[in-house]
Amino acid sequence: MKSHFYAIFVGLLLFTSCVSDNKMKITIESRILLEQIPSASGIEFMDNKFWIVGDNSPWLFELNQDLFIQNKYAIYSMKELENDILPKNKKHDFEAFTSIIWEKDSALFIFGSGSKLEQRNYGRLIQIGLEPSVTEFDLVDFYILIKDEAKLDKDEFNLEAAAVIDDKLYLLNRGNNKVISMKIADFKAFLLKDKEKLKIKVSNIDLPSIDGVQAGFSGAAADVVNGNIVFTASVENTYDWVNDGAVLGSFIGVIELDKLQEHYVPQFSMLSKNGEAELLKVESIAVVSSVNKTLKCIIVTDSDGGNSELLKITIEY
Repeated sequence: MKSHFYAIFVGLLLFTSCVSDNKMKITIESRILLEQIPSASGIEFMDNKFWIVGDNSPWLFELNQDLFIQNKYAIYSMKELENDILPKNKKHDFEAFTSIIWEKDSALFIFGSGSKLEQRNYGRLIQIGLEPSVTEFDLVDFYILIKDEAKLDKDEFNLEAAAVIDDKLYLLNRGNNKVISMKIADFKAFLLKDKEKLKIKVSNIDLPSIDGVQAGFSGAAADVVNGNIVFTASVENTYDWVNDGAVLGSFIGVIELDKLQEHYVPQFSMLSKNGEAELLKVESIAVVSSVNKTLKCIIVTDSDGGNSELLKITIEY
């Protein structure tokens, strides 16, 4: 019992120290139930459309600016589906999701989380045309390099978010909350089998806790106007990355890249209502507009098998 109270006390100390200089304000404008998208895990705003993936779904969903589903596209085989979703031990666990310029055109790149199971070591390049084309990439060697450079063991490796700013790709790892960056040109060269050029940089980010449970990265988007990364971080009481646990809340924050250093403490705010944490597992975020550090964003939640939600929010920082 003493150890339990000590963990809560340490968590509260960390939370207090981290938020003392925060100026961030989060306002929830509206909420929309996503009845046709289970376990949404990634959202991206590109070409004036929203694109959503689920960690156990074979579909890429296309939504218009009013957040209505317009199309869905198969992005991998549906042979092992059960009730239109993949079971936990077979899902590809698509979590990290970003837009990227590929062959001079806008495209989407989805990263498997790389956590524990073999099928999670693959990515998908989706080139948008009259009909999106899908190219699969084996990311095993790429993930081995990241784990070596970031000093992550196999139980700590779990990519949850991606963002592109200028000429760099940023990947956010939930285990130990690390930001991994590299030049996009080098990343592309590595995928195309030129494995000598890829150099990465790793930074540890200090995030808060709730009731002694550490927040972990869950999503990211580029605030291109200000050159920053907007992130989401959820707090889930589970002992690993495969099994779900009780959701204690979620945070939204900003990593100012010109200030990024080892053990960097970003601005953040808990997603709350009337001073109490919203018990939502926020999985991803998309920046729709950015004016004078006031952002209009869409966040997506993952209900671990049930209906997901979209929330329209305003961030001021």
